[in-house]
Amino acid sequence: MVPMSQVERHMNLRAPSNSDLRGKLAWCRPLAVLLLTALSVSACARRLDLTPGELGRIKEKDSELKTLRVVPNKKLISIYRESSVNQSYDVTKRKITERGAYRPLERIIGKNTPGKVVATTEQNGMPVLWVSFDNECEDTACSYAFAQTELDRYTLIKVPDREKYDEPISYRRNTFKRNQLRYTKQRSLAEANEVFAVVRKSGKVLTIDLQIRKDTYRPTRSAVERAGGAD
Repeated sequence: MVPMSQVERHMNLRAPSNSDLRGKLAWCRPLAVLLLTALSVSACARRLDLTPGELGRIKEKDSELKTLRVVPNKKLISIYRESSVNQSYDVTKRKITERGAYRPLERIIGKNTPGKVVATTEQNGMPVLWVSFDNECEDTACSYAFAQTELDRYTLIKVPDREKYDEPISYRRNTFKRNQLRYTKQRSLAEANEVFAVVRKSGKVLTIDLQIRKDTYRPTRSAVERAGGAD
């Protein structure tokens, strides 16, 4: 019969020591702190669609909407192509040579890019928010227009033009052809305005809408009342 001590040495079996446990706990604590921090930060503010009702509450505190910051629900990419391109055209006995360089402008508005409202107007009876995503832009000429729709959202209807460039072609999320934005009605021909949208074969309409970050904290503290009983 083989002694137990030899079996333990052969299999290298031993109970974990206190120092080993302390070392593992030391590694676990920072990870737990990071996890809790990430959860608490993500729970502070949620992205919500900007609705007419929410905008009305904001105007009660800030009538000119100077402190309001909004973000798009999806990335917006606009491609500006040059109106005219410098070209050279040469004819010789051997061949005809044509040269030219295209330098389109690609403007990206990320879904976390904050924008400010620089003006409010109306179109076909519906309110329109003009949003600037640059500090230098304070006018509707360089701003993006978002109109209130029958779905109680503010949806993109206008992308600003650029000097020396043709009318931009815009995309939702990426520049795949299937994600090109085109004017359409969302659900009904009776809607007041056409909006920029991507329409899938299934009929689903995908738009660029304004969102806000809202921190809601409503703790529940119940008042306890105990019945005394009847005699």
